Amino acid sequence: RDSIIYSAEIYDGNLSIYDARDPSNISLIGRVKTPNEFTHNAWLSDNSQYMFTTDERANSYVTSYDISDPSNPIELDRYRHAPTNGSGDIPHNVYVWNDWIVVAYYSNGTTIVDGSRPNNLVEVGNFDSFLGPDGGFPGVWGSYPWLPSGKILSSDRNSGLYVFEPN
Repeated sequence: RDSIIYSAEIYDGNLSIYDARDPSNISLIGRVKTPNEFTHNAWLSDNSQYMFTTDERANSYVTSYDISDPSNPIELDRYRHAPTNGSGDIPHNVYVWNDWIVVAYYSNGTTIVDGSRPNNLVEVGNFDSFLGPDGGFPGVWGSYPWLPSGKILSSDRNSGLYVFEPN
């Protein structure tokens, strides 16, 4: 966004921010280790002041960061689905849609978290399309929240496509 690269560096466990205004001279602005050091995905808030990440490991978090000073990302909060805490659930992809954080959470389905207060992440919706045991990589791979209708599309690796209308 605006010639800045927000990089989820999975094997290094970093969320990094790079200045790419001069593509022949890309430079590091800031970096932070994510909680489980397997940074799979990163997404900006609409106002570019906050970043949300996932670590694609069992029992990991969706984590929020204040990046208003991109040279110094500050962790604000961590979210993990409480009912399945410790069961091996893996967050895959996180997307920001207005102030909602839409998470493809593999065997825990599609989860919606209120991101309007990034220092207090609270789940406000969930649909678990995978009926098998928690943990591992079956279930929801991705959730797409940007349809003009406001509906969310979720792709479950085991049972197909789901269309949600959050309320």
